Amino acid sequence: MLQSCEMTPQGWVCNYQMPAVILRGAPPGSVVMSDPPAIAVPVPPTVSTLAPPAEISSAEADRQARLIARCADASWLSLCLPDDRREARALRDAANARAALRADVSRLLSEDRCEDAIRTALAGGDIALAVEVRSQNFCAPQTPEVGTEATAEAAVVPN
Repeated sequence: MLQSCEMTPQGWVCNYQMPAVILRGAPPGSVVMSDPPAIAVPVPPTVSTLAPPAEISSAEADRQARLIARCADASWLSLCLPDDRREARALRDAANARAALRADVSRLLSEDRCEDAIRTALAGGDIALAVEVRSQNFCAPQTPEVGTEATAEAAVVPN
């Protein structure tokens, strides 16, 4: 609970009142709190994994977009917690990497280098993009139209 704040030459200094909690010794990896009935809670390892964009819901995608817009480049005056800032920067960097990979794949497709585009998508770790490139007929073999020179030459077979 916030008790008071004052402005100093170095910035704002705020005093908070912490809730009364007593921590008692327990085996490593667990925390015991005394106010509610004492319960040992195992502490899971903190592994920050972000789901690939194809596996997240639209609500989660909206939340991530709002977080990036609000906290990725926020100043110290913003209402973003340090964890929010870290997550927003990681999400922004991942989105920039996906956009750069997509641009590389698009450039390769524009040069009719389909296999290189698929290899680039796979090397970048974006299997969904590789599948999209292959399934959208970007890499379908080009068949010449009837009546063009290539077909006329192919039709004349010497005996």
